[in-house]
Parts: sequence; C-alpha cells; structure tokens
Amino acid sequence: MEAEVEVDESPGRARRAVRSMVSRPALTSFLVAFVVRFVAAAAINLLHNGVLIPDEGQYLILALFASEGELTPGFWSGYGQALFDSTRAFMWPLTALFWLFGPSRFIAQLVPVLFGAVTAAATTVVARRFLRPEYALIAGLIVALFPSQVLWSSVVLRESLIWAGLAGIAVAAGYSQRQLSGVRIVWSAVTAGVLFVAIVWLRDHTAFLALWCLFPALLIGPNRRLVRAVSAVGVLVLAPWLVGMGPAGVTFAEDALTRLGSTRCYLSMTADSSFGDCQDEMMLSDCSIRVEEETGEWHDISRAAGRLLERQSGDWVCIPGYSGGAWLIDNTLGTSLGVLPRGLFNTMIRPLPWEVQSSNSDQFFAGLESVLWVTLYTLSGLYLWRLRGRIWQLAFPVMLVAAISLSGALTHGNLGTAFRHRGQVLFALAMLASGGLQSLTAGCEGRPDSCEALKSVGESAEEN
Repeated sequence: MEAEVEVDESPGRARRAVRSMVSRPALTSFLVAFVVRFVAAAAINLLHNGVLIPDEGQYLILALFASEGELTPGFWSGYGQALFDSTRAFMWPLTALFWLFGPSRFIAQLVPVLFGAVTAAATTVVARRFLRPEYALIAGLIVALFPSQVLWSSVVLRESLIWAGLAGIAVAAGYSQRQLSGVRIVWSAVTAGVLFVAIVWLRDHTAFLALWCLFPALLIGPNRRLVRAVSAVGVLVLAPWLVGMGPAGVTFAEDALTRLGSTRCYLSMTADSSFGDCQDEMMLSDCSIRVEEETGEWHDISRAAGRLLERQSGDWVCIPGYSGGAWLIDNTLGTSLGVLPRGLFNTMIRPLPWEVQSSNSDQFFAGLESVLWVTLYTLSGLYLWRLRGRIWQLAFPVMLVAAISLSGALTHGNLGTAFRHRGQVLFALAMLASGGLQSLTAGCEGRPDSCEALKSVGESAEEN
C-alpha cells in the first residue's frame, strides 16, 4: 500500500486570508483597531483602579452630574459648565450613555474606542485614492496599532473624536475632488462643514486650522469650478460664523494671536514636563509696573476666573501665580515667532529615547515611540518628494500636518500636551509614510508618473 502524503494547506489559507484583508482594507483596519482598543480598554479596567490619565476624571465627573441633571453654571466655579460646552461633541454621548446605562467608566471608554477605529478606517479610505490596496491597508493598520493612538482611544479622552473628525474631513474633501456632479460637490462641502462644527465642539483651534486647510482642497477638481468655488467660500465664511468664530474664523484668529505667550505659560505652569515658557514669578505690583512700562497702561491682575476659564490676551499681561505672585508674559507676535524652531523640535520630535529615564514610564515609552515618529516623517518626506509634481492631490492632509505642527510649536508649553496633540496628524502621516514605503518597494525611479505605483487621483478614482 502506498503511503498517504499529507499536504499542509495552512500557507494557502494564510494567503487567502491576506488577500481577503487586502480586498477590504477599510473594514480590516476598522476591525483590527476596534478589537485592539476594546481589549486595551477592558485590560485597563481589570488591571488599574481609578483613571489611568488624570484628564479622564473631569470628563467622567461632568458626564455623571450632567446625566443626573446636577450640572449647574456654578459647578467648579463655572469651569465645569464651560468645559462641558467647549467639548459638547464628546460630552453629549458620554452623558447619554450614563443616563441610559448608569455611570460606568468602561461604557464611557467605548466612545473613544469606536471613534479610534473609525479613524483607522477613514485613513484607509483616503489612502486608497492614491495607493495600492495593500499599502492603503498598511496606512490604516499604522493608525490601528500605533501605541499612543491605542492608549488615547482606550481611555475617556476626546482625542479619538478629533482624529475621526479630521480624517472624515479628508474623506469628504477627497470625495469632492473626484466628483463631476455639482450636487455631490455641494454635499461634500456641507459634510465637511458639519464635521468642522463637530471639531469646534471638541477643540476649537484645531477646527480653525482644519477649516483653512479644507478651503483650498475644496477648490481642486477637474470641472465645475464655479460650484467648487462657491461651496468652498460658503464653508469658509458661514461655518465658523455659525459657531461664533466670525466669518472665516477671523474673530477667533485675532484673539488667538494676542495670547500665544499666555497659552504657552498656562500650559507650562505646573507641568512636570514644562518647556519653561514662564519666567520667574515676581511680585504682583512689580509685574503691573513692568506692563505699564511696556504699554503705558496700568494692568489689573485677575485671579481664578482668568486662570480657569480663559487665557489673557494683550501684548503684555500678568498671569497670577499659585504662590501669590505673577508671571510677566510677552504676547507680541515677534516673540512668539522666535520660539518656532525650538517649539517645532519640542512638539514634533521630543522626547528623544536617550533623554528619558525608565523610572518615568510615560516619558520612557514616549521616547521609544519617537523613533516611530521620525520614521514616519522620513517616509512621508520621501513620498512628497516623489509626488512633488502632484502634491495638490493631497492638499488637505499635507497642509493639516504643517498647520498643526506650526501651531503647536507656537502654543504648547509642556511635553505631555504636545505629544498628545501630535496624534492629530498621525492619520495623515500614516498615509504619506505608506506612500513612501510603496515608492521604495515598487522600485520607482524618476518622476512619479513614470511608475504605476504612483497613480494620479483621477486614475485611481476610475479604477475604484
């Protein structure tokens, strides 16, 4: 009798599984991201008592009081209501879940878990316009598995909702650029405008930057130029006006430019990872005298309301300290622009692996992750160089990376805030870095249009 030969079919099954994943990159990215975050959220609840990140506590408390109808205008000296209103796109679903199911930290975690997964899927959708399916999947998996993205979308923070909103705007802008129908172009712009409003109710300065990055992206397309122009101008002017930022956000921008130094100081005041943007504390009277010398006007120093609810504006101001003194702040634009080189390094590169100690677990793991960020920057730069003749195709994500990087360099005052806000551009970097990886592995030489791996948006749209 002849011996039976067993054939191992596992390699074939693995290849079929991979092909199935590549054929549905958005769904695959979503499922991977959701499962990873769900497991992480469950593990955090099982292994850690209380909140993992201090900021979680304020959102949970606000949602609890709001769900019971006990959130009053005087809660936390007015700061509670102000925080709820400024983050309502996050607080509304949290409050609704607490009202329906009762207060539960794990239930609250499901909101960021879901939106973290949505961000990964949206990243893949945008990347599929100009990358091969396997590289679009890689872009989505970068977002799905990136350590800090997993962490911040597994705890009760608003970050993942901001990422999803930005990635959603990128999807809407890309969809608009491919359309030939005027109605679809208008609806794409309306969708992007609605997402802008949602981001305003999460982090207003990010929304302002996204709006101005969206405007040129909505102008791009093969036809219907008048419709595109009217839609883009309509979103730019009306959307921010409806949420109190003024037409095109001019009112918001004017106010923000007069408090750049104040913002840096407030964010560095008591932070363990401060960038040192507050000068030495001085006597209240001495600070007021210095402001009068610079401006010619006497400056009254406000107390808790100024520190908790708003950041003071003006070329020169005094910020009350915690030990009875005050900090003298130079808000002039020239001074703020002077911190730009150092600010970019602090907010987009640090912490470097060798400048953190293993005793501080937060900074230690952030230092290790910085290697990944530098890798993404390198691959993204390579892809943009290869695509330099057609960079307009990626107007929104490229401009968003630049805008958020520069804004962060001017405003961030501590490493923790800067590192967390850096996550807002990861979806864009993931797409660009995957493009760089594609151009390397495809062996392209010369101009991008000489290689099939680097297709134009129009050609990709026709094939999809």
